[in-house]
Amino acid sequence: MRAVKLYIKYNYSVADTSRELGYPSRNGLVRWYNEYVENGDLHTSFEKKLRYTREQM
Repeated sequence: MRAVKLYIKYNYSVADTSRELGYPSRNGLVRWYNEYVENGDLHTSFEKKLRYTREQM
């Protein structure tokens, strides 16, 4: 959330935001921003989708 708020504060400058925080990548920051715009917040957890079902493994 901190990165998204700085991104907005710095007039959507990825370079300035990354310089301030030392992260994230351009794609990651833009993805977080888009999620924030769509949902009004960022996700709190992440579920990794398995490539194969348990039976296939």
